[in-house]
Amino acid sequence: MKRQHRSAIAVAVTLSVLATSAVRAEETAPAAGSAASPAPAESKPKGPTLADILANSAIDVKGYLDASYIGHSQTPNSSVQVFDTAKNSFGLHQAGITISSTPKEGFGGVLNLTAGSDAGIFCSYGACASSGLTAGSGGNFDITQGYAQYASGNLTLIGGKFTTLAGAEVIDSSADTNITRSILFGKIPFTHTGVRASAALNDATNLIMGVNNGWDQVTDMNSGKTVELGLTEAFTKDTSLAVSLYSGNESMSATTYSMVPTAAPGAISGMRTLLDVVFTTNLTDTTTFILNGDHVSQDNVFGVGTEKYWGVAAYLNYQFTEKTRMSLRTEELKDNSGVAVAAATTPPGANTLKEVTFTLGYAPAKNFELRGELRADHADKGVFLDSASIPQTSMTTVGVQGIFKF
Repeated sequence: MKRQHRSAIAVAVTLSVLATSAVRAEETAPAAGSAASPAPAESKPKGPTLADILANSAIDVKGYLDASYIGHSQTPNSSVQVFDTAKNSFGLHQAGITISSTPKEGFGGVLNLTAGSDAGIFCSYGACASSGLTAGSGGNFDITQGYAQYASGNLTLIGGKFTTLAGAEVIDSSADTNITRSILFGKIPFTHTGVRASAALNDATNLIMGVNNGWDQVTDMNSGKTVELGLTEAFTKDTSLAVSLYSGNESMSATTYSMVPTAAPGAISGMRTLLDVVFTTNLTDTTTFILNGDHVSQDNVFGVGTEKYWGVAAYLNYQFTEKTRMSLRTEELKDNSGVAVAAATTPPGANTLKEVTFTLGYAPAKNFELRGELRADHADKGVFLDSASIPQTSMTTVGVQGIFKF
C-alpha cells in the first residue's frame, strides 16, 4: 500500500512538472503564423568609461586648443606683443591640458602641460628646449605647472612650479577675453618655482605668501630667492581687489639690456621689485570692468643703473547675448630707460607705448568660440620695423582665432 502511495505521489509530481513546462513553453512560443524569434545575442560585459574612472577617482581633466591667424602692418616687436612674434602667420598657439586632484582636505596635485608656439615663449630658465636653457628661448612644449598640494582647514600649501599671482591676463588663452596679450602681460613673470601658502582669513579675504627662484626660473640663476606676497579681497559679490608683490635678486643680460633670465656669460644680478594691482567689478549682469596696474624697478641694469617702468591696462567686457560678446582693452606703458621695450635699431631711451584692442567673440557651441580682433599700437620711439627695416612708431594688428575646450 505504501509502495502504491509513493508511486502515486511520484506520478503526481511528474505530471505537475510537465504541466508547468508546457505552460512556460506556450508562453514563450511565437504566435501562429509568425516568424520564430531569433536567439538572443550573447551579451558582452561592459566596463567603465574613462569619464567614469576619472569621476570615481576625483581626478579632473580639461584642456583646450587655440589656433589663429595674426596679421601685422609692420614687423612686430616681441617686447610689445609677446606671443605674436611672426608677421602675418597662421599658428597653433596653444594645446593645453590640465590634470588635477585638489581636495579641500589632504593631499593633491596639478599637472598642466602646454604645446604649441607659445610654449617656447613662456618656458622657464632651466626647462626650455634650447641648449642655452634661456627663458623664452624656444621649443614647442612646456610643463607650465606641476605642483603638489596639501590643504587643511583654511590653509593651502603648494610646492613645485605654478603660475604667477600678477596680472589680469593668464597663460591659458581660452580664459582671456582678447586674442593678443597686453603689453603689461609681457612685463611680468609667467611662472615661479618654489613654495606658496594661502590662508583664507575669512569668506572675503585671502592672504598668500611664498618663496621662489624668481621670474620664470626652474633652475635658480643665483643664490638669492624672490619673496611673494599676495592679498585678495572681495568687497561684494561683484567687486574684488587683488594685490601682489614680488621682490628679490634677479639676473639679466649685461650685453642686450634684457631683463629676461638668461645664461649669457655677462649676466648680472640686481634687486627687482614688482607691484601688481587688479581691480574687478561687475557693473551689470552683462558688463565687467577690470583695471590692472604694474610698477617694476630693477637695479644694476647695464649702462642704465636702475630701470623703472609702469603701466595701466583697462578692460570693458560686455555680453550681448548668450553666444555673442565683446572686449575692449586700452593701456599705456611708460618705460623710463627703454630697457623694458627696447628698439633694436636705436639706443635705449625713455619710451611710452599705448594700445587699443577691440575683440568680438561668437560661441556657436558651448565648447567653441570664434574670435575676431582689431588692434592699434603706438610708441614714442620706433620699436616696429617696416618691410625695409625702417623703424616705425605705429602698427596695426588683425586677428582671427578659434578656441575649442574639452
